Amino acid sequence: MSFLYAPSPYSRDSKKKAVAELLENTVPDRDFYLLVIGAIILAACGILTDSIPVLIASMIVAPLAYPILSLGLSVIARDGKLLLRSLFMLLISVALAVIIGGIFSLFVKSYFEVAERVFISFFPNVFFDILIAVVSGAIASYGLIRSKVSAAMTGIGIAVSLMPPLVAMGIGLFDPINDLALRAGSIFLLNIFGILVGSIITFWIFGIHLEHQAIKNNLK
Repeated sequence: MSFLYAPSPYSRDSKKKAVAELLENTVPDRDFYLLVIGAIILAACGILTDSIPVLIASMIVAPLAYPILSLGLSVIARDGKLLLRSLFMLLISVALAVIIGGIFSLFVKSYFEVAERVFISFFPNVFFDILIAVVSGAIASYGLIRSKVSAAMTGIGIAVSLMPPLVAMGIGLFDPINDLALRAGSIFLLNIFGILVGSIITFWIFGIHLEHQAIKNNLK
């Protein structure tokens, strides 16, 4: 075995396990709703108190990575049911963020100034933000295949900011003059796009979509 590189083959079992883990975590069950609501509250508190650590906590707690990765798998595998389920989970997260973010904004007068500062500090460059999202999506997808890399999901949650801009969009919607909602929503969509691109490329390279299709055919 070389000291510089130790080859480690990708077994079919690891690919099956990756598909199973992805599908298992893409379910709008009680756990999903509890984590989404908890992450939204943390993000709102982080924005309104100008607390970066609390915002980071909301990124770790938010369970949005799996629906986005499943969306990427559904696109390349042409699975309509998985695509609709993934989209539903993302849309319900947006709706909850808008509602809860709006409720929080009613009790804080200077929330737009605080949200603006947080927004600027967290998203200084759109190009690098997209690049981070693409790389993060690729690493997260790869982590599903390799158990040693699975712990990277926590790091991915921190690297890609999904919940803070989503909640900032919800807060910004309650001020028709301020364009915070538009800019925050754009960042949220760009991050999703980046993760989708990274996941689709990774799933295609390792043939995860073929494994998913084979599992579906065996279940018929």
